[in-house]
Amino acid sequence: MPFEDQILQVIKSVMPANADIRVVPGMGAVNLGVSWKLHDDPERPNKMSKTIAICVSHEAAQDFANASQVNQASSYQRISSFLAQKLAHFDPTHNAPKHEIPPIEQWVINTHVVNG
Repeated sequence: MPFEDQILQVIKSVMPANADIRVVPGMGAVNLGVSWKLHDDPERPNKMSKTIAICVSHEAAQDFANASQVNQASSYQRISSFLAQKLAHFDPTHNAPKHEIPPIEQWVINTHVVNG
């Protein structure tokens, strides 16, 4: 399975079940946008959370691809833990007007996260 598909599975396992996960084409990296309906404003039933922009650096993707299966499994665990920790401290709510794009918070998965 390609790395992009594998990282998508890790992200899906950590994010809320109703999260909308979009792959964003990028140059040399894996980029994803994640958001979900907040259900916190009766006037805006489709109001989306802040967007989490997840970027897996090109170097991190290469390190993962070149690792043994054992090291890849460890990397997945580190990526999953990193995302779970970030999500635990993430506040998805915002007060952006309905005609504006919700705020974006960027999370970077770099070689330090992949390799420990």
